[in-house]
Amino acid sequence: MAILKNNMRLLAFGFVMAVFSSFGQTYFIGLYREPISSFYDLSNSDFGLYYMVVTLGSAVGLNRFGHLIDGMALRPYALGLVVALAVACFLFGISGPAIFLFGSMMLVRLLGQGMMVHAAMTTMSRYFDRGRGRAVAIAGLGMPIGQALLPPLAVFLMSYMAWQDTWFVMAALCLVVAVPLVFFLLTGHEKRHADWLAQQAHEAAQSGSGANTGKVWRRSDVLRDCRFYLMIPALIVIPFWITAIFFFAEDIAASKGWTMQAFTGLYWLYALGAASTPLLGGALVDHFGGKRLLPWYPPIMALGLWVGLAGGSVLEIGAFLALLGLVLGAAGPINNAMWAEIYGTRHLGEIKALATSLMVLSTALAPYLLGLFIDSGVSFGALFWAGIVHSALAALLVIPVARSKA
Repeated sequence: MAILKNNMRLLAFGFVMAVFSSFGQTYFIGLYREPISSFYDLSNSDFGLYYMVVTLGSAVGLNRFGHLIDGMALRPYALGLVVALAVACFLFGISGPAIFLFGSMMLVRLLGQGMMVHAAMTTMSRYFDRGRGRAVAIAGLGMPIGQALLPPLAVFLMSYMAWQDTWFVMAALCLVVAVPLVFFLLTGHEKRHADWLAQQAHEAAQSGSGANTGKVWRRSDVLRDCRFYLMIPALIVIPFWITAIFFFAEDIAASKGWTMQAFTGLYWLYALGAASTPLLGGALVDHFGGKRLLPWYPPIMALGLWVGLAGGSVLEIGAFLALLGLVLGAAGPINNAMWAEIYGTRHLGEIKALATSLMVLSTALAPYLLGLFIDSGVSFGALFWAGIVHSALAALLVIPVARSKA
């Protein structure tokens, strides 16, 4: 589409922000669970509890500060995020007392998993009225690319230096690579933003609002909309269960009779799946709309969990990871486009911050809740069945939303 070709630098900005969000993602921080636990003499349940508190704090922070993107110029805002993430990585490397380390981890989670992704997806959803699905998909490719590149880099570095020192390298990458890229890619964005403001003013003059419903939606309005609550189970099904799977990857591998090295050796299939579906999902969103596609991805999650439940061979575990990646890649364009379709783009930042904070909250609860069940003797098979039921119920609950008028 011409609109995508004419905005390649903005698409690249979203991609770069998504790549560097990896430092705050569970699949990256999870690599440090064992060395951190050994360094601070923490049990698995201790680490899970601290990680939950850290992620809860980042969810609160995202909900509190997510609206800033609605009122600030994008380039200084994005540059500030990247520099702040670099500082957080540096503080993580200092480690120090446990409370200092987990405070630094909270900042990394807030800025990486929370604010960087929020900035990328809000920008794509806001400025691409046409081609929104594909724009979100292209930017979202940064997350599987980041997962494919940065965790292996961290593991490689930890074989030559202390785990704390690897975080200094990550801070340097933010400053040396991400900052110049963001500065360059957003050059001239002011004109694009002025055009968007003019379009919003024109639509408001024509219909009384910039939203399709004839109403300017704010976060308080969304909280009074029953559709929002019907969507929550679907919104959290992927972050909750995928976080749990990667957080307890070592335990899952052991339950299957696998070594951790063999299990993580197939992570590339997850990344491949996550990278292969966003463009298809984006094209479907542009054709059908994200709202209408909401009921379709939870069943894929259920299928992936069932394969993981039943499988034990290399082929089956590979299919399990690939399906998780496929559903993650497909859900991204659907969820991100859906908010703009239902609630408009005028206050999209604060609305998406609310939704994203709930998703982050689910990633906080997953390690702790499932850790409690595991410590109580609940099998991974039973937990996988719970995920399958969750996925099925989520698909049913969003059917009324998919059929509603925006």
